Amino acid sequence: MSALSRALSAEWLKLRGTLALWLCGVAPAVVVAVYVLQMTVVRLPADRPPPAPAEAWLAFAQSTLALWAFLMVPLFVTLQAALLAGQEHANQQWKHLLALPVPRAVHYLAKLLALAGLLVLAQLAMLALLPLGGWLLALLRPGFGIAGPAPWSLLLEKLALVTAASLLLVALHTFIAVRWRSFTVAVGVGMGATVMGFLIGQSARFGPWFPWSLPVQAVAKADPASVVAFSLAGALLAGLAGLWAFQRREAD
Repeated sequence: MSALSRALSAEWLKLRGTLALWLCGVAPAVVVAVYVLQMTVVRLPADRPPPAPAEAWLAFAQSTLALWAFLMVPLFVTLQAALLAGQEHANQQWKHLLALPVPRAVHYLAKLLALAGLLVLAQLAMLALLPLGGWLLALLRPGFGIAGPAPWSLLLEKLALVTAASLLLVALHTFIAVRWRSFTVAVGVGMGATVMGFLIGQSARFGPWFPWSLPVQAVAKADPASVVAFSLAGALLAGLAGLWAFQRREAD
């Protein structure tokens, strides 16, 4: 077993039963529940004909995914990165890890890949929960027109795009959370940047390039290829820069 494989196995053991793992299911569940609740209290015009099931599913999926990508994904990555790094910061475990006879890069890559893995788990949870939310809404409010099977191909495509567009965030927040011991700093940067994204994300000029706006840009754009390409390139550069800095840090 390679050093990286052992480090990833150790990360998994540390994650079992923790808040970080639970958040992979809780975060998407909250988004779906909030949107379903919102739709159940909306008043529909009495003379409004129900839309076609395909149109109703599309509207529900797009709105839920927009809320997920715009607000929850940046906050999810922020908190998960802080929790992952906090496992070592809290007990000063970095001294122990960096003293082990393995390349330093292994520890940083393990945190980076663990965060990416948690993001993928959350996206898979959303893939399962969003259709459940749609079927629940169909039972509670038939007037919305949701019926039949969920648009699985659309959901797979959009969630894959959101995941790819979030990789730059994964690289940035891994660096921030590992570099600074303070949980407040790691979370504060992400929360502040997410709030800024409410304004910057609406800018046609800057929105497609602001890292915390990239996930929702991938959902909203008709052609998200440039957003995904920028995220992947940025993730590679940020990951290499973070790795370079980590290899030169002093254990604290």
